[in-house]
Amino acid sequence: MSADTAQAPGNTLPALRSALRAGADLVKVDVHLSADGYPVLAPEQVSPSPGAPPRPVRELSLAELAAARDSVEQRVPTLMEVLAEFRPGTVPPLLIHAPSAEAALAAESLLHERGLAGRVPFTGSAEVLGALRTRSEEAGTMLSWDQPGLPPEDITRTLRPTYLRIQHTLLNRERIGEIHRFGYLVAAWGVNEFPEMARQVGMGIDALATERVEDLVSLSSHDHGDVPQAAESA
Repeated sequence: MSADTAQAPGNTLPALRSALRAGADLVKVDVHLSADGYPVLAPEQVSPSPGAPPRPVRELSLAELAAARDSVEQRVPTLMEVLAEFRPGTVPPLLIHAPSAEAALAAESLLHERGLAGRVPFTGSAEVLGALRTRSEEAGTMLSWDQPGLPPEDITRTLRPTYLRIQHTLLNRERIGEIHRFGYLVAAWGVNEFPEMARQVGMGIDALATERVEDLVSLSSHDHGDVPQAAESA
């Protein structure tokens, strides 16, 4: 799962297109709400004009975000624009990372309107995914978890995640095996060096989040029959 931020700034349409051309199975996109309530793809803070100090996306209107960058191609896109990149009736290969419950629920509402409810997975904290699960029983979830051990049973029972998304430096063969025994798949994120990709694949990881999609596809296609899902941020 990954956006190709080596080729274009993250959370832009060129990065999304580049990652898919390179062979990513999923592309993680960061979805925030603008001040006027639109789900947009952006980092947590954006400079409203060249040279201006960054401000939280939630403080900027859609019009301000649209004018924040000189390049039209690298502008801050709305989630609706991103969904329009794909043919009607197809499932976009996206993994939506929502840092707030409000952003997750707004994104889920948009997916529901387009007939995609439950077909595009979400990732985020237990709090965010809990709000999403309360709204939608069918939403697919990947729980970000960087605490020692497994998540408490009450969290996993409520969220029913398919994947645990864990920073790669916290993983070893034993921890991956333990997570598998409890019935979860493991997604390692932040893997951008080729030797570390090879090490993670060798330990039995199920998915890798990287900004170097072509390296991972090359590694998987040459050395392994199954390609772990490749994703980071568009």
